Amino acid sequence: ADNSKFVLLWDINNATAVHAAGKAESGVFNEGGFNWTVTFVKREGTSNFADITLQCDVDHKGPWKCEADVTIGGRHRVGGDWKSDTKRISFHTNNKLNKLNWFTWNKLISLVIFYIVQDKVTVEFHIHIISSEPTVEPGMFATPNKMSKVVLKIGDKKLHVFKELLALHSPVFETMFFGDFAEKGKEEVEIKDAIYQEFIELLNVIYCETNGISDFTVSNILKLADRFQ
Repeated sequence: ADNSKFVLLWDINNATAVHAAGKAESGVFNEGGFNWTVTFVKREGTSNFADITLQCDVDHKGPWKCEADVTIGGRHRVGGDWKSDTKRISFHTNNKLNKLNWFTWNKLISLVIFYIVQDKVTVEFHIHIISSEPTVEPGMFATPNKMSKVVLKIGDKKLHVFKELLALHSPVFETMFFGDFAEKGKEEVEIKDAIYQEFIELLNVIYCETNGISDFTVSNILKLADRFQ
């Protein structure tokens, strides 16, 4: 399924009181493989402007990036809806927050007046992820250890793996390491036509790492699993 397009529906309860307080913060939305949070804050020193901040984050500690088109929208209580202009935003490891200054504070007043239903306002954030790059760290495969028996070379990068474990999970690896092929007995085996980070994702699943399967990695893992099954 395509998880690059989705809508964050933020229900702001007690809308009248929230507006009077000048601040609102959403919960965390887990969509598209990222964690999203929204805040509305009335800008200090003026009654006319509000800072709307969209935060994008991930669960892992490695570097990442996400470029997305974002549109804010809402629905009128008596029918019809509205949408802002679309903005393209680049989030990454060192830029998790982005201010979306579409609205003045007076616009938020109109939200309370015209979009409130039983003291609740629902704001929609339409997000389309254009590109993303969660960087997967090699972790335990980066250096030799007591469980590594062979080195897999992908491009100019190397991964230290336990070939018996790979052979147990894959007849292709079993034949490669223990069959009558040139790779048998070699300390270093080249894996051709593979992407380094995607192969780490497959290894994480085989080794039962907690960061094995996610919305981002599932398609890559299925592709490689089909090749090495």
